[in-house]
Amino acid sequence: MNGRIWQPSPGYYWKVVHDPTRSGDDPGMFYGGHFRWSDIVLPGCLDEEARQIPCPWPSGTVFEHIKTGERVVIRRGRVVKLDGKDLQVVQKWTAVSAD
Repeated sequence: MNGRIWQPSPGYYWKVVHDPTRSGDDPGMFYGGHFRWSDIVLPGCLDEEARQIPCPWPSGTVFEHIKTGERVVIRRGRVVKLDGKDLQVVQKWTAVSAD
C-alpha cells in the first residue's frame, strides 16, 4: 500500500451531508456523494431555456464544502447558503419543487 489518503477529483468539493431520500439504513440517492458547484447550481440561468430546467435536487438536501466547511441547502428549488441564522438565497430556479 502506498498510504495515500482518498481525495475527490479536482472541483468535486461539495459533499452531501444530509439526504432527504435516506431512510433507515438505506443511504439514499446522494448521501456521501461529492459534486461540483456547477452540479448544484445550474449554469447559464440567464438563458431562457436554462431557466425552464427544474431543480434536480430534492428539497432538504444539504451540501458541505469539504475544504471550507461552508454549507448550502436546497429549499423549494433554491440553493440557500447556511450562514448561522442568516439564510442567503444563492440561486433560484423558475420551477419550484414541492416539499
